[in-house]
Amino acid sequence: MSEKSEFDGLRLRIALVVLAALALGYGGFELGRSSAGYFVVNSMIERLELQKRIQALDEENRTLRHRASVAEVGQRVDRQSQTDTQRMIGELQAETARQKQELQFYRGLVARQFGAGTLRVQELRIRPEDEERRYRVLITLVQAATRDTIANGTVTFSIEGRAGKAPQTLALADVEIDKRRQFPFSLRFFQQIEVPIELPLDFRPERLHVEYRLGRNPEPSRQTFNWRVEGEGEGPAL
Repeated sequence: MSEKSEFDGLRLRIALVVLAALALGYGGFELGRSSAGYFVVNSMIERLELQKRIQALDEENRTLRHRASVAEVGQRVDRQSQTDTQRMIGELQAETARQKQELQFYRGLVARQFGAGTLRVQELRIRPEDEERRYRVLITLVQAATRDTIANGTVTFSIEGRAGKAPQTLALADVEIDKRRQFPFSLRFFQQIEVPIELPLDFRPERLHVEYRLGRNPEPSRQTFNWRVEGEGEGPAL
């Protein structure tokens, strides 16, 4: 009886141990499943956040590439503009140098022909106006200067001719529309002066005497031209 009771007690204890072990194993299994599920959810959340971050970085990268492309285009445009500007400056400098050489050449020619520092009437033209007996006298003054000196002074003229059969000389104030006696000039190389005049009906012009004075020089220079209206032939200077 006693041995049977002890045997039954042992079996009970063994059964309890087995049950406890089974319970413990099942609890561990359930805990493992729960932990695995937790880490899976966290992993999915982290992957979604990582994808969002990757998309944001891709967008930022595209923006940076666009800005870099725009900057590169701007730099190319700036380099091209700088190149064009330098080329234009070079061409202008070359043209300026060429014109200076030509100017020096022509100055030398004029100086050899007329003498350095000489001021003279290079050309005189007479144009008819629409109204009868009205004309426009164009006087071109030229300075044969070897330096960039400015010539200042005044110019006037008189017209020699005949009134009927009698010789007559008309001063500028007698024929100029506004009764002016002289015209000022200021030139470095040349200047053209236009003078409107009106001749008396009975006056027949023959020659035109030009006088020009530099500064306060009391002695004027004189040149004489035959009276020839434009279209009728030019008269040589006398």
